[in-house]
Amino acid sequence: MKIGFIGAGRIAQALIKGWLQAGIARTDIYVQQTQHQTAQKLAAAQDLTLVQHSVDLGACDVVIVAVPGSALEHVVAQLGQTYHGLIVSTSGGDLQTINAQLPKDTRFIKVVPNTPVQINQGISILSFAPDESAKNQELLVQLFQQLGQVYVVPEALLSIYGTVAGCTPAFVAVLMEALADVAVQYGISRTQAQAITNQMLKGTAMLAQSQRVQPSVLKDEVATPGGSTIRGVVQLEKAGFRSALIQAVTAANQAD
Repeated sequence: MKIGFIGAGRIAQALIKGWLQAGIARTDIYVQQTQHQTAQKLAAAQDLTLVQHSVDLGACDVVIVAVPGSALEHVVAQLGQTYHGLIVSTSGGDLQTINAQLPKDTRFIKVVPNTPVQINQGISILSFAPDESAKNQELLVQLFQQLGQVYVVPEALLSIYGTVAGCTPAFVAVLMEALADVAVQYGISRTQAQAITNQMLKGTAMLAQSQRVQPSVLKDEVATPGGSTIRGVVQLEKAGFRSALIQAVTAANQAD
């Protein structure tokens, strides 16, 4: 499997790290050079195959287009003149419109990956055109499964799925930072505060996955009547914690 990249920003770098860890050969990852030397530095650091132009990506089975949304249509149109294969965009685009502009043997697909794909613990949300072949869908699902979990959703739902999967790691990072800060305030070292917070979140997530229960069940297992935990939960509600999360996801989704 040969994978090409146009764009070498954070998402592209996360995908590349994940696929390298999954066993994709470095020589099978192609990166097109960029004006700002980002791709050149990435290719040199990771020992990847650097190419000059999109025409040089012809050997790739899949080309990931990870460019700013404003440049997407131009990049895909230029690529489609010479490339015959699967173009996967991390930058949006309309499936029907772009596929109609491409040759029949070139297909446009959308994906929203999150940053944990770089350690093969991520989530990738894929959206295909209604007429996409089962073969192409299976190939891409298997490719992205190397990076973690994969969800295939209708294009109309891609934004909210992508927001929940892609934006919330930042929200969780804010939560982690706040928990570590208050621990430091009460005398725990920064290193230990971060380690405890990281393990608590990891353990809670694994517990939720293994027990397959609603979050409220996990909360109630800890929040004993009249105890310190339920007092903290009540304070979270008073401070609008739940509402703040809902508003954050809503704002992020509307930005799309």
